[in-house]
Amino acid sequence: MQVFRAVASALIGVGKRKNLVQDFEATEKTGPWPYIIVGLFMTVLFIGSLIFAVRLVLP
Repeated sequence: MQVFRAVASALIGVGKRKNLVQDFEATEKTGPWPYIIVGLFMTVLFIGSLIFAVRLVLP
């Protein structure tokens, strides 16, 4: 859950320094791959929702 929260806050550009330190500590233990995978997934989901919204509005 921490990874999702970290990636979501990075996508919208907000975050606390305390959480940033926790993220770096977690990255040292597990590596960057969970953040990369969740980041790619959330980016695809965001782009897909934008495309869906545009197609819904435009005929």
